[in-house]
Amino acid sequence: MGSLLTHVLPLAAGAAISPTIMTLSVLILSGPHGKARQAVFTVVNVSLMCLLGIFGTAYMAHAADRHKSGKVNSASVAVDVTLGIVLLLLAIREHYSPAKDTEHDSADAAGKSTGIAVPKYAALGVVMTLTNFTTLALFAPALKEIAISKQPHSTELAVGLILVVIATVTAWVPLLLTVLVPGPAERILGSINHFTTTYKHQIVQVVMFVFGIYLLAKGLTRG
Repeated sequence: MGSLLTHVLPLAAGAAISPTIMTLSVLILSGPHGKARQAVFTVVNVSLMCLLGIFGTAYMAHAADRHKSGKVNSASVAVDVTLGIVLLLLAIREHYSPAKDTEHDSADAAGKSTGIAVPKYAALGVVMTLTNFTTLALFAPALKEIAISKQPHSTELAVGLILVVIATVTAWVPLLLTVLVPGPAERILGSINHFTTTYKHQIVQVVMFVFGIYLLAKGLTRG
């Protein structure tokens, strides 16, 4: 498991850095029925990431089993290099693009509902999960590492669960803090939200650049 974790954990850490999901979570929690609405959002976010993990790993493992190890290694290198280049290009585009405030718009649109509004917050969870490109771009190569690891299924499952838990931290940690320690949670999340909102543009750029270089270097050294 140790060798597999060394490949997966850095990517999981990068996937966890999501200013958009963090800001949206804080906005939901600060509104009416905040805990219930965030619970719906979190369940959908985590469940969808689990489904993506299960089907993604199964598909990649099936593809790997159909080819010789040399071809699998070449495909693995191609995935890492391609995603690395894409992330670097997106980092450059992000640097020259104006900042957007999509999470406030999404939260405001859903927040106009009365009651817990389960369908709207479930839909919000689906949309934000599937459009959170930086997280998905790092989640995919982590799944690839699990799929080609040839580890026992129990090990692959354990590492997959660790990956999902880390990658969804910006959804479930704010909810957990608010439930367990509501007073301190408000101050902690407020400070984190202020930081991520203020420096969101820079955070996204750094994540894309650093992990673009990481994947590119990883692919080239493997090749």
